[in-house]
Amino acid sequence: MGRESIKAPAVFLDRDGTIIFDRNYLSSPKRVKLYSFSAQSINRLRTAGFKIIIVTNQSGISKGMFTEEDLIKVNEKLLSLLKAEGAKIDFIYYCPHSDFDNCCCRKPRPGMALRGVKDFDIDLKKSYAVGDSVRDYLFGFNMGGKGILVLTGHGRKQQSTITYEKIKPFAVCKTLKQASDFIIKDIVKTTVFIKSVF
Repeated sequence: MGRESIKAPAVFLDRDGTIIFDRNYLSSPKRVKLYSFSAQSINRLRTAGFKIIIVTNQSGISKGMFTEEDLIKVNEKLLSLLKAEGAKIDFIYYCPHSDFDNCCCRKPRPGMALRGVKDFDIDLKKSYAVGDSVRDYLFGFNMGGKGILVLTGHGRKQQSTITYEKIKPFAVCKTLKQASDFIIKDIVKTTVFIKSVF
């Protein structure tokens, strides 16, 4: 019998307001700007053994505000900026639909995470989702992992609505940098606990 494959944990990152500045229906690669901490944070998570996957809602496509070709150019610019700083993304999934389309891939529904499982053999129970909206951390919960809210982008405004949500974020962090620090500490703590039990 062959050895069972070991599933990889992943960090699913929101794009706008988490890795790059939120431009409100970003359609031009010229307006893509990384946060100063993004590349370093991604590299730390990759070094810790995580797949790094971007999951982004892009309803501007279904609303006719920009095309999928525009989105691809924006994503290519994002990847090139990260590459220039030595950071790598494993894949980018996007949902082009609006809430009215009732699709399974629009966050907080877990469709994009399930695609990640199929494509990269990911262990969702050991995975995290990070973003600047309630949708993002609920996405983490709905996929069976842990959801973290960051206070960049729309995060501070979204934080004020948490009290009205039945499900709370696993953590609230100021930036992706702090979220990456938190995730790494959390996996170390979890690993120590597992070792102590067995």
